[in-house]
Amino acid sequence: MFVKRLRQLREDRGLKQKDIAKLLNITTSAYGYYEQGKRNLDMNTLKTLSDYYNVSTDYMLGRTDIPVPIETFLQDKQVDEKLNDLIEEISNSKNLKFNNKQMNTQTRNFLIKMITNTCDIAGEINSIVSDNSKK
Repeated sequence: MFVKRLRQLREDRGLKQKDIAKLLNITTSAYGYYEQGKRNLDMNTLKTLSDYYNVSTDYMLGRTDIPVPIETFLQDKQVDEKLNDLIEEISNSKNLKFNNKQMNTQTRNFLIKMITNTCDIAGEINSIVSDNSKK
C-alpha cells in the first residue's frame, strides 16, 4: 500500500521522480527504489514527504484512507468550509481516482453534487438543533 500511495501522491501533483529526489537530496534512482518497494524510507524521509504532500504518515503508510488526521482536517475551519475546499479540489484536479480507477466526469459531478447536498442537509439539521436548544 505504501509504494502505491507514494507514487500516487507524486503523480497526482504532476511531479516526476527526479523532482522528489531533488527535494530529498538523493538520486532519482534511489527515490525510484522507494516507489518500487526495494528500499525503505527512514523516519526523517517519511516525515519530510508527509509534510511536503500535506498528508499524515498514517495515510502514507496505508493505515488510513483519510489523508490528514481529523483534528488537522477540522483545525481552524468550519466543516462546511473544508468540504467546499474538497469540492474545489475535486473540480480542479485532473488525475483523481475513485476505487483505484480514473474518475470520469460523470462520477466527479455526482460526487460534487452528493457533497453539496450533504452540506445543505447538515446545515438544515444544525439550524433546527440550534433553534431547539434556544427554547
